Formats: sequence, structure tokens, C-alpha cells
Amino acid sequence: MIVASIISRYAFLQSIASSAIRSSFLYTNVMNAPQSSPSLTPDKLDAQMKISSSLVREDVSQYLNDDPTVAGGLLRLAFHDATTRECDESGTSCTGGPNGSIKYEIDWTENRGIARPLRVVQSIYDNAGVNNMGLSFADCIALAGAESVEFAGGPRIPIKLGRIDSSEADAKKRRNVLQDSTDRSLVDTTLPSAGLDSDGLRLYFGALGLSEKEFVALSGAHDLGRHVTLLDMPKSCLKDLTRECLENAPVLMPFVAEEPDRFSNAYFKKLLRWYDRNIELGEVAFIPTDVDLVVDEGLRTHVQHFAKDEASFFSTFTLSYQKLVDIGAVSRERY
Repeated sequence: MIVASIISRYAFLQSIASSAIRSSFLYTNVMNAPQSSPSLTPDKLDAQMKISSSLVREDVSQYLNDDPTVAGGLLRLAFHDATTRECDESGTSCTGGPNGSIKYEIDWTENRGIARPLRVVQSIYDNAGVNNMGLSFADCIALAGAESVEFAGGPRIPIKLGRIDSSEADAKKRRNVLQDSTDRSLVDTTLPSAGLDSDGLRLYFGALGLSEKEFVALSGAHDLGRHVTLLDMPKSCLKDLTRECLENAPVLMPFVAEEPDRFSNAYFKKLLRWYDRNIELGEVAFIPTDVDLVVDEGLRTHVQHFAKDEASFFSTFTLSYQKLVDIGAVSRERY
């Protein structure tokens, strides 16, 4: 989101340099499903999920203690896994969403830079053994994103659990193309284009059930993370800039903040400074969907609000993240 999510930001910058049965929240799945004893009562299953989610959060926090630079990538991973959701006009037939399919979408251009955080979550999922404690891989992705926010100084974000893992990639192209009156409002992919205008952003995130205020808040995630540069890149990569070169770039630079490992409302402050032409050259790495938020008068109102009130930004981000990743989760409680 996020504004064209952390998603399109990476794609833009780097292009330049199962079936389930649920009953009382007990479920199984034919492929990579969270496994739990069929004798568990709903209360016991919730207790099991509480323990297993704590293990995942602790492991994520421990990893970030050793390497805080991956926090932005883990949050981006959760966004990319969740925002591929698409429903038909009636809202009764939906595909994609937070289902762990990101592991099969690693070769998408929009997912450059995802390999490292994906390996982190896979390692935690495998080593913690939570597959036998009621959690799916998709649950771990969503938990890792939430824990990254808290670790970086943001709000604690409890989420629901019990997602069902997909055994294949989500669709890359939308079944139902969306467009307003402008060329740049065209929404034809399940991950947003970096070139969307403000009308396109409204269409894209509106289809995910998010309001203007909510998707602007989620855009604040751009405060975390770094982008690839060509600094100290091996000569072989400069001759042939492969995906492997981009994934293993030796020098990464912050997107918009002096503290790229700290979650704050700095993104919104920088947007307003850019709008007022009071920004230093090289201070930010905005893409078109970033500046949409201040060029559009209606969206700028939310940017101004979050720039002044970090607590409001945190609370809105929490609710918006939950709305985005809780789809398909069946637990009664949030953890």
C-alpha cells in the first residue's frame, strides 16, 4: 500500500537502477494446512493458537534484534500476500488474498526484494513447528508483518488466525478490470501499478474494502525499508542486472526516512515537505503513487492529519492492517 503498495515502490525503483472444512473453528486442508487434533474444543484450539502465535512473534523479534533492516521487507511481504484478493461484482466469489501464495509468486516483477523476508518466514515456520499447532504459513506471514511494525516502534497489531494456505500462485491479472475517466486510473492487475493516479488508487483499494483514510494510513508503511542501489554492485551485475543481482545488492538506501528501521509518521511529514517544495535533493525516493496522496486534495487531508497526529496514524494503521490480513482467518480471537 501500499500506495501501489510497498509493492509497486520496489518494482518502480528497481526497474530503474484446502479445500477447507470449518466447524466451530476446527479445520483441515488438503495442502499445507495448519494441523490440530480433531478432538480439540474451540477453547483449546484458541489456547493453542495463542501459544503458537507467541512463538512466531518471539522468533520474528529475535531475528529483527540481529538484523532490524529486514522489518520493512517482512511488512511488504505481508502486503504482497494479502493485496492480490479479488471478488466479483456480487462479492460472493473471491480469489487470492492472504493465503501464503506469495511463495509461488516470487518471480513476479513486483516481488523483487521479497526473497529474503520470505526465507526468514519460511525458516521460522519450519523451525518453530507451528504447522502442528494450528497455524498456516499464511498466518506466519501476517504475524511477521504485524510483529515487524511493533518491533520498529509502531503499534501492537493483534490479528486473527486460521488462514488456509494456497498450493498455487494467485492470478496476476484481474478478472474484472477497473477504470475511471483517466488513462492512469486503469486497474488491471492484482498488485497495484506504480503509475496509478489518485482515482486508480481509490478503485484499487476500494475493491479491497479500504476507505481513503485507511489506504492512506497503510501507505505510511513506506516509512520502513530500503531500496536497491547500484553502489558497489559487482561489474558482472552492472553488465547484466539480473534478479539475483537485485536481490543481493550490497548497498541499500532508505526510501523516505533518516531512520528506515523505525515506524513513525515521518512519511507523511516528508510528503508535505515535498508538496511545499521544501525537500532536499536525494532526501526521498517517492514514486507517482506517493505524490498522488498530496497532489489530490481529498487524500492530502488525511496526509496532513497523520503528519500532525501519530497516535491517530497508529490506530488507523492497526485497523487497516487487520482488515487487510484477517480475510480468511477463522479464529474467534486476535493474537
